[in-house]
Amino acid sequence: MIAVKELVQVLQDNKMKNISVYDLSSATEEKFVVLTTSNKVVDSKKVADVIAEKFHYDEKIEGYFKGEWIVFDFSNVDLHIFLPKVREKYNLDKLYKPKKIVLN
Repeated sequence: MIAVKELVQVLQDNKMKNISVYDLSSATEEKFVVLTTSNKVVDSKKVADVIAEKFHYDEKIEGYFKGEWIVFDFSNVDLHIFLPKVREKYNLDKLYKPKKIVLN
């Protein structure tokens, strides 16, 4: 399990944009979805590398090769790194909107 606040800090430190956190937790399980945007594929891959190293992510990083939509599945957090056009197209923010939270 990883700390959502720590993950968001890494995204901010790496200049990711439009970071949104959604709380999908139930009474028995803590679960978050984090969405963020990168302007370029190279930036998406760079932050993916940083996250994989920092959080010791050993699994396959989905979407890394193409770099337009990169997905990490930590046990308690799903992270999606999008290019703007892909984030807009799939509009996961609309799906999760009622569960949006603000981290301080």
